[in-house]
Order: sequence, then C-alpha cells, then structure tokens
Amino acid sequence: MVNNNSSQPNDWCWVNTNLGVEDLDSSMERLSLSIMSQEKSAAANSVDPREYTLTPFTLEEASSEHGNQNVMNNYNNGAIVQGALLTSSHDYNGFNSIEQETHDVGESVAQRLQGIRGHVVTLARDQYGCRFLQAMIDDGIPQEIDMILDEVEDHTHELMTHHFGNYLIEKFFTSEKLTFNQFQRILSYVIMDVQQLEHTCMNDHGTRVAQKMLTSLRDPVQIAYTVRRLMYITVPLLKNANGGYVIQQCVRVFTESCQKVIFDEIARNCVDVATDKKGCSVIQKCMAHGAGVPILLLVKSIILNSGILSADPFGNYVVQYIIKRNILEPPVTKMIVQHLRGRYAELSMNRHASHVIEVLFRHSDPTDVAIIIMELVNSPDFVNLLRHYYGNYVAQRALQFSTGVTHRTLVHRILSNYAYLHAHPYGERVLTCIKGIRWPA
Repeated sequence: MVNNNSSQPNDWCWVNTNLGVEDLDSSMERLSLSIMSQEKSAAANSVDPREYTLTPFTLEEASSEHGNQNVMNNYNNGAIVQGALLTSSHDYNGFNSIEQETHDVGESVAQRLQGIRGHVVTLARDQYGCRFLQAMIDDGIPQEIDMILDEVEDHTHELMTHHFGNYLIEKFFTSEKLTFNQFQRILSYVIMDVQQLEHTCMNDHGTRVAQKMLTSLRDPVQIAYTVRRLMYITVPLLKNANGGYVIQQCVRVFTESCQKVIFDEIARNCVDVATDKKGCSVIQKCMAHGAGVPILLLVKSIILNSGILSADPFGNYVVQYIIKRNILEPPVTKMIVQHLRGRYAELSMNRHASHVIEVLFRHSDPTDVAIIIMELVNSPDFVNLLRHYYGNYVAQRALQFSTGVTHRTLVHRILSNYAYLHAHPYGERVLTCIKGIRWPA
C-alpha cells in the first residue's frame, strides 16, 4: 500500500495501483491529459519556421554601429528573402509558408533597389548578404545589376580580395544575365588600374577571380585589351606563386596571337624571370601550353643567355627544359652547343651547369657530343675536371655517350693520367667507368 500522505509531483498525476479498473481508467485519462498539456507548453516555447512576418528591408539601422550589428545578425540567421528582412512573430496571420508571405508583400523592383541602395558593399562583405546580391544578379533585372555595378565601382579590387566579396565579383563574370555593356563595365573596373590588378592577382582570392575573368572573355576586342593590360605586369606576376597562375591561364585559354604578346614580354625579361625561384617554374609551364611562333622569341632568348642561366640555381632548369623539348629547327641542342663553346670545362665544374652538360650529352647527336668532349680533352683543366666533385660526373657521362674515335681519344687521355686519378676518390670513379681496360701496374 502506498502512503497517501506522501507528497506527489505537481506535473504528473499520481496513480494508485490498488484502485479498481474504473478508477485506473480515470487515472490514465488524467495522466494523458497532463502529458498533452506539457507538450503544448513545450511547443509554445519553440518558434515555428512559418511564424515570420516580412518587414521592408531598408537597412536604415546600418548607419549606426549597434544597428548595423543587428542587421548583420539577421543576415547571419539566413533571414533574407527577396529584399526583405524576416522577423520572428508568433502571430503570422495564417500564412502557410515564407513563399506565400513574400508573394503577398508584392515588393516592386523600385522598393528592392531603395532597400539596399548605399549598402551593396556592406552586404558584399557578409556571407549571406553576398549570396543575396548574387541571387539578384541571377534574377537578371537590368536595373538591379546596374545599381550593384554603380556601388562596387570604387571597391572592385577590395572585394576581389575579400573572403566573401570575391564571390560577388566572380558572379559578374560567370552569370549569363549580364548585357554586353554591363560585362564591359565590370571588366574595365578590374583591368583599368594595372597596379591594383597586380596586387589583386597576387592574392589568394583575387587570383581565382582573375582566372575566372579570363575564362569568361569571348569578345576579341576585350581579350586583346585585357592581354595588353596584363603585359605590363607579366614579369612581377610570373615571380609570384598566385600571379603565375593568371599568366598560365592567359596562355592556356587564348589564341596564338595573344600568347605571343605574353611570351614576347617574358623573352625581353628572360634572365630576370628564369633566375627567380617561382619564375623558372612558371616559364616551363607556360611553354608547355605554347608552341611554334609564340614561343620562338623566348626560346632564342634562353639560348642567347644559356651561359648565364646554366650556372644559375634556377635558370639551369629552364635551359634543361628547352634542350629536352628540342623544338626548333635547327635543333635547340645544336644551337646551345655552339653558343657554349669555349666554356665547357668551366661549366662542367659548376654545381648547376654540370647538369646542363650532362643533359646535352643525352639529347645531342654524336657530332655535337664530339665537339663537347674534344674541348674537354684539350682543356688545360682536364685533370682537375676528372678530380672535381661535379666534373667527374660530366666525365662519366662523356664516357657513356661517346662513340668511335671520340670515345677512344677520351679513354686514352684519362688513362694517361692514371697516376693522378687512382688514389683520388672522384678520379677513381671515372676510372671504374672504363670497361674492358687493363689498368697499368
């Protein structure tokens, strides 16, 4: 038996298990009613997603510090629908959906423009505000797009480098709703000031928007004008990690005539770019997308500066690249072999240039290989080369790729200096490369 004098919970009906069936049914009914009452109370404390009313989205509060924060909080809550702020209210007057509410508001284009006029840049810097502006562009209403363009004119580059604003500028280039004149306007905002364009292309967000811009260009006049503007900042962009992607995109998507403008500018600054850590890599990637006439001047410039570039920590990779591609007629290898004559012994003992000489052995015809070897054999520094930390690798490669009389001459010259080589760690390496030769006692 349960003590009837004990305290009972206020929010649950107490049930005596010793009661009869009728009393038990009555107790269960009271328990059910109590549970339903609790559920209604819990529901009253929650907000139905339909319980919103629309208030005109004028952003008048944005003029003050606290008011602007309140407006931004509404954006962050996702409460933006077609130029109106959604404000919570339990009295939603029987509306069944947000769409129905928006439809009943009947906001005109003029009202929407008035609601955001003067606040486009502020919206663009906010995650949800930027999405709202992108949706307006997708709507394709010319008056709205023109107003957005008017307000971003002086802030284009700032927004291109902003972590949210960059998506708005990108939308201008990817949307199909812009007229030709509207597209021309945003393009001119971006490329008019080349100094700001350079800074933007070097930014993590800006470089992505710039690449989208280049991909979206279709009009030949716009393409030519854009390439001409980029030509002035090609060199600094090539020497920057993000900027290099913009120049690569130019070469990748444009025709040979536009490619030639970029490659000719690189050719005029060949040594400056090729000896840069980033530049030497970007040059190779650009040449991979170009061929024939556009890269002709650049390849010739690299050949003419091959002596300087071969001895450079980064430039030597550019020389190796054109040797391996061997794209000109007469071949690049033949032209480089002729240009470097008289310097092979010196270059063979250079840390970076020795790699270039080895690549020449691999990719040159036997006649050019013989020219290099005979110069090394007749050099007064030949023994020093064989005993050199880097030079010994060149000598080993010469033994590998030489043939006929040239090979026999090289072997004889090495063996004649056996006394200076066999006890030297690097000289001994060269001797071990000579196969089938009986060493002198």
